[in-house]
Amino acid sequence: MQELYSIMRDFLEVEHNQEALIYLLKAAEAAYTDENPSEAKWIVNSTKYYLNALQKELKAAINRVDSYITKNAKK
Repeated sequence: MQELYSIMRDFLEVEHNQEALIYLLKAAEAAYTDENPSEAKWIVNSTKYYLNALQKELKAAINRVDSYITKNAKK
């Protein structure tokens, strides 16, 4: 059961980080002007990096859920 709580905590962390990504995307949208494209580009590149990291975390959490289900289905 402790494993399920840990996995749920991971999912909640991913959800929180997705909300942070939305904030970054809104900042990029607001910052993007023809006069200042470098700031928007920096925000977009940071967001891409952050999104890749979140995808890895989410895949790991899903694999943990799969392993937990497989292990406990035999019981």
